[in-house]
Amino acid sequence: MRRAAFALLASLASCGEAPTGTIALTTGEEIEVFSRPPAPTTLVVEALDLEGNAREIARAPLPADVISLGDMARTDIGAFRVRAIDAENRALLKGESLFVQYGALADTVFEVFVQRSGELARLPRPPAALEAPQIGVALNRYLLGASGTAGFIYDLLLLRTLDFVPAFGRPVKSLAAFGSAAIAIDEGGASTLDLSRNVSQDLPAPDGGNFDEIAGGATVTSPNGDVYVVGGTRPDRPTARVFVITKDGETSFVTLGVARAGACATWMLDRGLFVFGGSAVGPGGATDTGGAELVDHVSRAVTTLNVPPDPVKGCAATPLTRENVLVVGGSGSTAASGGLTPPRSINLATCAGACVIDRWEGELGLVRADAVSILTDAAIVAGDDATGATRVFRASPRELREIPLKVPRRGARLVSLPMRSVAAIVGGGPSIEQYLE
Repeated sequence: MRRAAFALLASLASCGEAPTGTIALTTGEEIEVFSRPPAPTTLVVEALDLEGNAREIARAPLPADVISLGDMARTDIGAFRVRAIDAENRALLKGESLFVQYGALADTVFEVFVQRSGELARLPRPPAALEAPQIGVALNRYLLGASGTAGFIYDLLLLRTLDFVPAFGRPVKSLAAFGSAAIAIDEGGASTLDLSRNVSQDLPAPDGGNFDEIAGGATVTSPNGDVYVVGGTRPDRPTARVFVITKDGETSFVTLGVARAGACATWMLDRGLFVFGGSAVGPGGATDTGGAELVDHVSRAVTTLNVPPDPVKGCAATPLTRENVLVVGGSGSTAASGGLTPPRSINLATCAGACVIDRWEGELGLVRADAVSILTDAAIVAGDDATGATRVFRASPRELREIPLKVPRRGARLVSLPMRSVAAIVGGGPSIEQYLE
């Protein structure tokens, strides 16, 4: 692990006391990120409140040894954003912490990870490598990974792998993070693991389905905490079942209009669960509509969208705006050119008629993909090429740019992290690689 050669000192004022908190900048397993050309000239530190408003609290020329952040109320909650800029005010390095109560920093060293923007960088103190892991994020702080019955928990606030080894009660084919629990699902059933006590117990299937119908499916979590395990996203054994856990802990099954395999799914704000592909026909055997379905975020009623059916398998979907969703990657698509599937943006606001589909430039060549939106017109896409190697791209309507991995990987997974425009590559090789826009 590397640390920058300076610290940020905050005086934490409360009731006449003034303990000092130290914020250290770390670059993880990367070296020379501050010194390599083009080199930044100024360090800027901001405090973010819970609404995301930024307030500059320090600015100093580089190199620096110690920078004072001034007084900070111990009861306040916020996050730290760090930028290292050049003479033209371009942010060459960036970093952002999770939210923390400032009083918790008293007489401690709190690390903020910084990296070159637009690149991948390896986080400090990573877990052991897992092959093709299932990934989740618990409590907006802990990155969970599971492969078979092996697993890890990485603390995104303290930037370290916990000594706590999760004791999953079964081989994990699907993983859902729910509050302080992790739910492991395989063909034989489901188990709930209490992460605070490392105690596992069986979870009974609700009426209307069974866990064999959704085991291997991807997990989609809504902003309010509802969790959906979408069976139709698994690569084989077509199924129409979706397992739902509400934020209140109630469980149920939803049934799509058509059984799918290798489909992709994501959450669309104020709309619900969006599912695309994985079937050559739509509900009722339709050949011209039903390529996508939407599970309403309130009623959970299933609506067929006017998109041509697409048998694509291994695709990824991610929202760009409230109306537009990106579908990318996979194989076997009817829209493929030369065997490669183009990125497509689907405008859901137009689906009262035929949904408007905008084809982006280029093809990624990924037979299995994950995607995380980072801007309203850009996403990070990672997945397996035809050889099984992991590759990573930044996709936008005008440009498709490959982002080099720090270490070769196979079967790695991409996951969105709680910070803004941040994603991570996990598994298939050593370390966790983070991307920050």
